[in-house]
Amino acid sequence: MANNSTDLQGLRILISRPEGRNEDLRAALAAAGAEVSVQPLLRIAPLAEDDPRYQQARRLLLDLDHYQQLIFISANAVACGMAVIDGLWPQYPVGLRCHAIGAATAAALREWPWPAAALAPPGAESSGAMDSDSLLAQPALQQVAGQRILIVRGCGGRERLAEILRERAARVDYAECYQRCAPEISAEALQALLDRQRIQLVCLNSGDTLVQFSQRIAALRRGDYTLVVPSVRVEQQAREAGFEHIILADNAGTAATLAAIKNWQREKHVGSTKRE
Repeated sequence: MANNSTDLQGLRILISRPEGRNEDLRAALAAAGAEVSVQPLLRIAPLAEDDPRYQQARRLLLDLDHYQQLIFISANAVACGMAVIDGLWPQYPVGLRCHAIGAATAAALREWPWPAAALAPPGAESSGAMDSDSLLAQPALQQVAGQRILIVRGCGGRERLAEILRERAARVDYAECYQRCAPEISAEALQALLDRQRIQLVCLNSGDTLVQFSQRIAALRRGDYTLVVPSVRVEQQAREAGFEHIILADNAGTAATLAAIKNWQREKHVGSTKRE
C-alpha cells in the first residue's frame, strides 16, 4: 500500500486561489509530497464606499432585521460583507438564520461573534454546504414562500441559487460587497513560471479563475497541463476552451481537491503498471 504522506511525490502543481486563500491547499499538497507553486489568478477588491453597488449593499445590510435568511457565498463574501455588517449590527437580529457555502466560508463566519451564533454547529449539514445545489436541498430552504433572503456575494456571478429560491416564492436580494479583478501577471510571465517550475497540474477553483488562466495560455500549450476543477460546469468550460486533460473534484475545498488529485495519481499508477 502506498504511503499516504507521499502519494503525490514528484508532482509539480500550481495553485491559483486569490491571495491569502492558498495556504491550506498548499500545505495539504506539500504534505502529500507534491512540489507546489502559488500564483493567484484572481484579485479580490472590496468596493469603494462611493461605489453605487457598495451603497446599495449597505442599505440592504442596514435592513438585515427585515430578512429571515442570510447566505454567504464565499469566504471573500464573509470578509467584505462582515466588514460592513459589523459596523451596523453589534448584535445579530433575532430570528435571522445564516448559511454558508463551503467549509471555508463557514469557518470564516465562526471567527465573528455573529453570525456564528445563527449558523448551524460544526459538522451539521447546514454549517457549510459545498455548493448551491446542496444548500438548496437543505430543509431550512425548502418552505420559503414569503420569506426575504439576502445573499452576500461579489459583483456578478451565477444566478441559479436566487432563481430557485424565487421559484419557491421567496424574495431574494443581493448585497454585493466586492469585485473580482484580473491578476497583474501577464501571459508571458505566467508561461515563464509554468515552464520554470515544470508545472504538470493546475488547480483552478472557479470558472473565473479558468477564464484568467485560459486568456494567458496559448492554444498550442493547453495540452501541456492537467487542470483540476471543482464542478461539471467548470469542466465543460475547460473543454470548450480547448483543455483536454481534466481532473474533476467534488468541490473547490481543500479536502476534495486533494482527494481528486490522489485518486488521479493512483489510477495513473495502476494504468502504468498494467501496461508494463
